[in-house]
Amino acid sequence: MPTAKKTQPATAEGLAAAYRRFVLLEGSAPKSIFAFCDAHGWTEADFYAHFTGFDQIEARFWTERIEATLERLKGSEEWSGFGAREKLLAFYFTWFEMLIDERSFALATAPGPGKASSARYAGWKELFVRFARELVAEGESNGEIERRSFIGERYPEALWMQQLFLLQFWSNDRSAGFEDTDAAIEKAVNLGFDLMRKGVVESAVDAFRFFARKSPMEAWMPSMDRSGNNPVSSFFARNFKG
Repeated sequence: MPTAKKTQPATAEGLAAAYRRFVLLEGSAPKSIFAFCDAHGWTEADFYAHFTGFDQIEARFWTERIEATLERLKGSEEWSGFGAREKLLAFYFTWFEMLIDERSFALATAPGPGKASSARYAGWKELFVRFARELVAEGESNGEIERRSFIGERYPEALWMQQLFLLQFWSNDRSAGFEDTDAAIEKAVNLGFDLMRKGVVESAVDAFRFFARKSPMEAWMPSMDRSGNNPVSSFFARNFKG
C-alpha cells in the first residue's frame, strides 16, 4: 500500500491535531504509532521528534489548557484587583470556557476515578498546584485564609481535588449552557474559602472541646461497645481536651 501524501507538516501541533481528530472520529487511540504516521504520510521519526507516545499528546492537551487559562487571566486588567477567591472563580470559569471548544476530546481523555495520579496528568497538576499555592499565600496575606501550620500545607492539594471534582461534574452536566456547572463552581469555591477562613475550624474544635469536657454525649448517644464505653465521646476526650 503506498504511503499517504502528507496532509500537514509533522510539527508538534500538527501531530497533536491529527491525533485528536483520530480519537474523536474512531473513539479510541490509533493501534500503533506506525499506523498513525503512515495514514498521514509521516515517518515514525517525525513523530518521535516531538513525542514518545500518544499519552504525551494527551498530557500536552491538559497542560496547555492550564497555561492558556492562566495566560489569559494574568494578561487581563482586572486580574490584579481580584482577591484570592475571585481569582479561583475566574480561573474555573475561564478554564471550562476553553474546554468547551474541545469538550469531546476532554471527556475522552479526562482522568477517571483514581487515575489523576497518572504521569499523563503530572504537568497539569504541577501547574495547577503551583497556582493554588500562590492563591493560598495571597489569601493568607490579605486575611481571606487563616494561616494554619498543618492543615494549611494541604490546601493546594485540596484545591486540586476540587478541580477534579468540578471536572467530573462538568463531564456529567446536561443542563443548557452548563448552567449547573456554573452554579457548582460558585458553591464549591465559596465553601472552600469558607472552610479556610478564620474561625470556622477553630469554632468546630472549640465546640468539640466543650462537649468533651462537659460530656453531654452520654445523655443522648447510646453506648457502642460491650464494655459500655462510648467510642465517639472517648475520641473527643482524647483528642480535643485542652
